[in-house]
Amino acid sequence: MRRRHHYGTTGSRIHVDLRVRLDTPGTLFLRDPRAEPDAASLAVNEVKMGDIVQTDATSVKLLVEIAAPAPIHKVTLHNGAQLIETLRPFGDSELGERFRVTWAGAEYRGRGRETTWNGRARFHGRRILRFEKFNAWNRERLFEQRGSDTVIWESITTGNFVGFDVWLAGDDGEIEITTNHGNLSAALSEIGCEECTLNAGGLERRLDICRLPEENRHRAFEFSREIELNEVGDNPLWISATTEDGHCLWTSPVYLIEARR
Repeated sequence: MRRRHHYGTTGSRIHVDLRVRLDTPGTLFLRDPRAEPDAASLAVNEVKMGDIVQTDATSVKLLVEIAAPAPIHKVTLHNGAQLIETLRPFGDSELGERFRVTWAGAEYRGRGRETTWNGRARFHGRRILRFEKFNAWNRERLFEQRGSDTVIWESITTGNFVGFDVWLAGDDGEIEITTNHGNLSAALSEIGCEECTLNAGGLERRLDICRLPEENRHRAFEFSREIELNEVGDNPLWISATTEDGHCLWTSPVYLIEARR
C-alpha cells in the first residue's frame, strides 16, 4: 500500500496489471526521493503501477492486462492529465445494431454538484427490439421505453454516468436526443465505436452516443503501447477502464521522474 501497488474500482471485482518496461535500466526508489533524499534504490528494467523510477529514456513500453466479470467497454491511457489514447477490445467489424446513450458529469466540485438530466431519445425510422439501462440508481425517477422508438428519462449525475443500450430493427434512420442541457441528432449509419458527443458545460458534463457489438464477449483485454515521454517534467502513466455494466477502474500511475537536481 505504501508503494501504491494498487488500483481503485467503483465496486466490481476487476483485475488489472500495469507495467512499464525500460530499454535501459532505470533507478527505482522505494520512497519518494524528493521527500526522502536518501531513499533506497535499485536498478530495474521493469516497474509496475505505483513505482517511482528515474530514467533518461525518451520512450517506454506500457503493458496492460485486464480481466473483468462484465464485458470491457473501453480503456483510456493517460500521462498525468493528458489523454494519450482510447482503446477498445473490439473493432468496427464486430459492431451491430446496438447503440449506447450515456450522460455524465456534475455542476462543479463539492456540495450542490448534482446535475439533473431530463431527456428523450427518439430513433426515427427504426424500431427498438430490446432496451436495457445501467447505473440507474434512482428507481423512483422516470426512465423507460415509450412506444416502439422512444426512450425517456429523468436522472441525476454527480460526476458518475448513467445511460441505456438499445438494440434496433430496420435500416438507416436517425437518432434525435433532446435534453435540458442541449440537443443532439445524428444519422445512425454514421455512428461508430467512437462517441458522438454533446458537451454540456459544468464539470465534465456531457452526453455520448456510440455503437457496440450485438454481444460483447471481451471480458479480458491485453495490449502494449510504446509511449513517447515528455522531454520536460515527470511522466505519471496510468489507465482507466469501464465495463458495459457501468463500473470503472483507475490504476495508480507509474511515476517516471526526471533526474534529481
